[in-house]
Amino acid sequence: MFINTLLFLYVLWHREYPPLRAKNIKLIAILYLSMVFWYLGTIGTNFNLKGHLDFSGSCLLFSLWFRIVFGIFMFICVHVFRLYIYIRIFKQVRKVTYRQYLVGAIVFVAVVTGYGVTLSVLRRQLTVRFVPLLGTCVYGTVFAELSFALVWVGWALILVVTFIARDINTSFKEYREMLLIVLLASISISYETVVHHVVREYTVHQWSRVSSTLFEFLTSQSSLFILLGVPVYNCMFHRDEFRRKFFEKMKADGMASRYQLTLPPTTEPNTTSQQPTL
Repeated sequence: MFINTLLFLYVLWHREYPPLRAKNIKLIAILYLSMVFWYLGTIGTNFNLKGHLDFSGSCLLFSLWFRIVFGIFMFICVHVFRLYIYIRIFKQVRKVTYRQYLVGAIVFVAVVTGYGVTLSVLRRQLTVRFVPLLGTCVYGTVFAELSFALVWVGWALILVVTFIARDINTSFKEYREMLLIVLLASISISYETVVHHVVREYTVHQWSRVSSTLFEFLTSQSSLFILLGVPVYNCMFHRDEFRRKFFEKMKADGMASRYQLTLPPTTEPNTTSQQPTL
């Protein structure tokens, strides 16, 4: 988590660098925020660190709101929306305005309200509760099945939009990166599903809690490196050369005139006017 924080801060500091700005820094910020919630939720759910789960409603806070709603589900939504933006721009050749962001936010809030609030008002025996004797959270059947349904539907949507975006062959292409993220997440979700249904009280066993945490940590924390690793590395060590190749690729894609792109050989381009707004 600390390394990801450093990576994110570096990206924010160099957010005007065109190959980084093309990643849509606003959505990257939300993705990072979802990773923080996911991390806190997973640790808080699987490990009763310093007795923090002992207060009333703590399991609901960490398991439902931190881990599922603002962690995994928001993580999925960000990836889906980023891919949707690329599809809208490069396949449908349509502009992205504040309305698309507003609709995305409304859909997210609607699902969160319907799922999160509903589970919050149900009896703890049906959702998630803290068992002092075990020192950990224990999931109810309703909570577990609804959570898995939400996650699998979201991940199926990611698979669909990733497939649709597969032939976007521009300087903004992220098909290989998304395939790797999808692969890691599919392994993690499949493992969680099997463990939850084979070992019904999986939170009682330390091995299942530790392995679950490791899989989730690998999936969430690797996403920023997969998406930003190449441009960050080149920003650090091959800044001008990589920027030049990025603009040359845009020119080859026929996007130079669309974004009024010029390629000065040595000077930093005006990224405000020359960079696509996603």
